[in-house]
Amino acid sequence: MLFSLLNRPCLNRVWCAAALSGALAITSHAAIAQDAKPIAGGKYITMIISYGTGGGYDIYGRLVARHLGDHLPGTPKVIVKNMPGAGGLSGANFLYNVAAKDGSDIGVINQNAALGQLLDSQSVKYDARAFTWIGRATSNVEIFYAWHTAKINSIADARNQQIIAGGTGPTSSSEVMPRIMNQLLGTKFKVVAGYVDGGAVTLALERGEVEAYVTPWAVLKSSKAAWIKEKKIKILAQLSLERHPDLPDVPTLLDLAKNEDDRRVFALFASGSAIGRSIMAPPKLPSDVTATLRGAFAETMKDPRLIEEAKKSNLELDSATGEHLQEIIDRIFDVSPEVVAKAAALSK
Repeated sequence: MLFSLLNRPCLNRVWCAAALSGALAITSHAAIAQDAKPIAGGKYITMIISYGTGGGYDIYGRLVARHLGDHLPGTPKVIVKNMPGAGGLSGANFLYNVAAKDGSDIGVINQNAALGQLLDSQSVKYDARAFTWIGRATSNVEIFYAWHTAKINSIADARNQQIIAGGTGPTSSSEVMPRIMNQLLGTKFKVVAGYVDGGAVTLALERGEVEAYVTPWAVLKSSKAAWIKEKKIKILAQLSLERHPDLPDVPTLLDLAKNEDDRRVFALFASGSAIGRSIMAPPKLPSDVTATLRGAFAETMKDPRLIEEAKKSNLELDSATGEHLQEIIDRIFDVSPEVVAKAAALSK
């Protein structure tokens, strides 16, 4: 079940995770990658990022793209293509149904892709279990925060004061979580949808158009460190299965739940934190191509140049193998029909 994800060692957020995670799998994959032929015989690979530039998916996708080719046979160039739209669904649907299934197209999709499918979103045209999961650069704890001028200091305050939150898509946490909190915690968040990505929402915050937003903590502390230092934001809750070490005093939604049934629903919605910023490929890749990509990714996450670049940018690394990601995806689907039904009803 979802709660068992908490106890897995690969979720430990330390700098050496990239070098230590899945050592046996890394060794075997690397050996395969060294002897493999260039993927699709090409000189480049396209990485499709299902969001615009500047956000967490883009930052981590480009970080991996800058180094992945060095560990693939033939050292192909990895070209990044942003494909924003519908909270990441446009890119995910493209990767599943249109992208090449020979390894020349890979991508980054919403960490809640499995959740969106599980809740029967009409816009979902993929099966998250069938994607070819390559590897994870980092797990992801999302936070819900309010701008410093907002008239609330806690989730409890939001039960008495309406706050406008920015949203980036129907399956994104930025839209789903405020609605869930309204129904399970009695808050009064009003979601303004239609923002193309996180960058657009942060501009809206500065302009006073919205007052709150959901964003990854790792990205916020890297890209908006001045906001934190200058106390421009108030962090209200964590959307994760456990508290981030940086935020021991900020409650998770599981902490705020009124009863065990609500905790299970919140756990389902928080499950994407274990998928985080992961690289995947379309379904039905040849087994040798899958092994080559996974091996190259594992080597990439050990690359001292990538680790140093991430450290300079204050980006967390918490890698996991593609096999482990597949297991996490399968576990997300292993929930009772009652929990799924309640979550689906709440998310509408």
